[in-house]
Amino acid sequence: MEKEYSNISLKKEWTAPVTKRKKKKLNREWVLAALLLLPVLIFIGVFAFYPAFYAVYLSFFQSKFLVFNRTFVGLQNYLELLTGKGFWLPLYKTLFFTFFSVVLQFGLGLLMALLLRRELKLNAILRAMIIIPWILSPVVIAVIFQFLYIPDQTGLLNYLLMSLGILSEPVAWLGVESAMEMVILANLWFGMPFSMVMLLAGIQSINDDVYEAATIDGANKWQELIHITLPLLKPTILVTLIWISASTLNEFDLVYALTGGGPLESTNLLGIHMYNTAFKFGAFEQGSAIAVLMFVINLGLSIFYLKLLKTKEE
Repeated sequence: MEKEYSNISLKKEWTAPVTKRKKKKLNREWVLAALLLLPVLIFIGVFAFYPAFYAVYLSFFQSKFLVFNRTFVGLQNYLELLTGKGFWLPLYKTLFFTFFSVVLQFGLGLLMALLLRRELKLNAILRAMIIIPWILSPVVIAVIFQFLYIPDQTGLLNYLLMSLGILSEPVAWLGVESAMEMVILANLWFGMPFSMVMLLAGIQSINDDVYEAATIDGANKWQELIHITLPLLKPTILVTLIWISASTLNEFDLVYALTGGGPLESTNLLGIHMYNTAFKFGAFEQGSAIAVLMFVINLGLSIFYLKLLKTKEE
């Protein structure tokens, strides 16, 4: 018995210093991790969180000149926006632009992901070519499509269609009647590769054994897509839809560089309307209110997608 008690006491004496060393090592690792993350957190705080919170703060004030001599007005900026006519047309244009852009980007991205899922040399080359628009700047995309949409015979699109006999005379593609559709087309070419990359990664993560079992059970390709691929892709679909919806709803640079919101405000999206309100007319408070409303719309879309794609297990 004495030997047993002595062994227990020796174990306690040995284990106590070991646990203390582990705790000290763990604390040092946490401190090191915090120090390494600190510059990134400061950067995000200064350039992301601070402007966002300041925009919310600013939306409750008004000033006569720029942001000087501000007076607290509560929800007056929001009421003026929601009761005025200047907000609803850009909102309608934005929702129209977002709906068709997201549907086309996601649908075409899914189709390309299904076609390029196999590990073939040709597929690897095609993937690289399809991704090229995504790595370009939106302004560069706008310049490319400006050359395509030149409204005379020197425009590439007019030249090709007239050469094929589809058109008899040049078309002003960025005119009032067709500007929005042409902007959606440019945004589709720019944003579709992201959907393709995300969905392709999700498809390739699905185990081939699942498809083999379905084939043995007599399932065809359409049944595999509906009952296997899409259900297992739900997390990837959720992330993809939230990302492309938010980026499309907040679109500014591509559309502004391509049309400037015209002609006759036919492509005047909320992002452009916010920019003009804040920086052209000097109404920073109302511009901030527009930005907050855009955030609320994005939040609502994200919640809608979460509810729509919620699985039975959840």
